[in-house]
Amino acid sequence: MVVINLREVCALALEDIFLNGTYSNEALKNILKKNGAMPKRDKAFVTENVNGTLRNIIYIDYVIDYFSNTPINKIKPWLLAVLRSAVYQIIFMNVPNSAAINEAVKIVKRRVPSLAGFANAVLRKISNDYNKITFLENNAENLSIKYSHPLWIVKMWISHYGYDFTESICKANCDKPPVTICINILKTNKEKITKSLKNDNVTLSDGVILKNSIRISNTDNIQMLDAFKMGYFHVQDESSSLAVNILSPKEEEKILDVCASPGGKTALMAELMNNKGTIIARDISDSRLELIEENSKRLGISIIKTEKHNALDFDKNDVEKYDRVLLDAPCSGLGIMRKKADIRLTKNGNDIDSLVKLQRQMLSTVYKYVKKGGILVYSTCTVSKKENEKNIEWFLSNFPFEAVDIKKYLNNIYAPDAKNGFIQLFTNVHNTDGFFIAKLKRKEI
Repeated sequence: MVVINLREVCALALEDIFLNGTYSNEALKNILKKNGAMPKRDKAFVTENVNGTLRNIIYIDYVIDYFSNTPINKIKPWLLAVLRSAVYQIIFMNVPNSAAINEAVKIVKRRVPSLAGFANAVLRKISNDYNKITFLENNAENLSIKYSHPLWIVKMWISHYGYDFTESICKANCDKPPVTICINILKTNKEKITKSLKNDNVTLSDGVILKNSIRISNTDNIQMLDAFKMGYFHVQDESSSLAVNILSPKEEEKILDVCASPGGKTALMAELMNNKGTIIARDISDSRLELIEENSKRLGISIIKTEKHNALDFDKNDVEKYDRVLLDAPCSGLGIMRKKADIRLTKNGNDIDSLVKLQRQMLSTVYKYVKKGGILVYSTCTVSKKENEKNIEWFLSNFPFEAVDIKKYLNNIYAPDAKNGFIQLFTNVHNTDGFFIAKLKRKEI
């Protein structure tokens, strides 16, 4: 019988992420595949430990540095990975402190025996006294540490939304994100898919904005569910689904999805069009386009045609060709930090200015493809006024478009949040990804 130490697996994944720069989803996928004999419960532990550690990494590193006689930048990568994993268990997981510490020390002792005593001392100090660390009120630096958000993001949000709201965003971003699915109305309905998922012992709850969204839990491999294999749904946050609802595609229309990968929005468009019409789904990656094609086949969709194309390259054959265009633009991704905690490690303030330039270049190109009287929806998965509101203000000042009221696409709770043809969704308010959606109509001139 193969004995797998799940805490060592956690440390190996964290070491891979921090030492080699591997994306967290890839590191987890690789390590879980390599240790496929682990039971479902252990896989869930590893996933939660690794993702949770990343969501709280600045705070965890601060705690380690606070109680360690060796500065954190001098601690060997393997040992630091073990300490980070153990500290997350001590502070955030329902794990007895003794178990977290003893298992961590055993792991260190097997690989670097001389450092086992150091690990034991640091972790015992943390378990006894971490809750004595205090943070000043209304202090951006301490808010950054407490909720593990880079200081530049905290300062930017405070300047835009105030201290209290920023703290609320940061706190929400440290929570485990829900998994939301979008029902494929071409094949099923809510009653049928609910029955199928319950037969697989999946825990369900209704979406918070859209009736065809369901939140699911208690499943370790979505692709093995009968409902997935039958094409009854695809995974998609409600914010992304809302962008398509606001685009409001109709049967027999010609639609362009400019940056289509991974294809969830494209699929929902086809479903809302009752699989009648034409959707051109573009991306610059062959592998991503293949994913869209595979997903379309599973969902029973035939109207999506994929094309390899750079959104910055003007296509003269597409001028005023489309009834509706969706530009889900490349962005800083600050709205999905609870899902992709790597963003805390990789983004900096300089990224935003270069992204704004890219986004405006795309807008300046793709608007030409919209028919007169047609619709352009611009969306991002970020919370950044430069990338969102400021871009739309610039666009409306320079191009023949007008904002379209979108309140009717929102329920009574969130309709007041829509302003001047756009809405900024916040994780702490809407319990979705932080997401921006603007609906713009080309003038008849």
